[in-house]
Amino acid sequence: RRFLALLALVLVVGGGVTAIRADSLEQFVRFLGVRGDERPQGVETYSQRTVLAYIGLRIWEDSPVVGVGWQRSGREDVFEPYLEDARERFPDVVDFAFPAPGREWGVQNLYVQMLADAGVVGLLLLLAVGVSGIVLAWRTMIHAPNPWATGVGLVVICALLTLAGEWASLGIVAGIPLQAATCLLLGLAAAGAATVEEEAGV
Repeated sequence: RRFLALLALVLVVGGGVTAIRADSLEQFVRFLGVRGDERPQGVETYSQRTVLAYIGLRIWEDSPVVGVGWQRSGREDVFEPYLEDARERFPDVVDFAFPAPGREWGVQNLYVQMLADAGVVGLLLLLAVGVSGIVLAWRTMIHAPNPWATGVGLVVICALLTLAGEWASLGIVAGIPLQAATCLLLGLAAAGAATVEEEAGV
């Protein structure tokens, strides 16, 4: 019964998100070539992010271990050599969607940007931090001395996974609420695990 209730909740939320983002999703489907062949007239969110991620991956391919340097993937001298290739790869995307002088869009995907800026080493360190937070919250949930603490651990896990998905649509931007929420949840995960360890002796 609980599983069915959770499934129903997921379906309702998914349906709501789909309804809200219907126009953008339709544009992205058209960009993929699934529906219609009409050339887009403006910048489309998903197609632009695909282009920027592609450029970020191309940057990473040439500097796979440690990347090109912190937040250098958004600099013109770094992304410019890959623009022609990106335009050939995505000929139906409007020119304004591509980065250019005065339009340093950046990669706009935390994980791809970490690859481009800090290479595999940076991405692995980033993922290690995120996985550590989830593991700590899991320990809190499993070994919690009461149902309330179990619920807190579960909420932190779900919130961290949600934020992990949100970061796929944003690059490294200091001071944004998402960054604060991520740090807060990681702190809660660590505090919860420490409390459970102290009280339950695990």
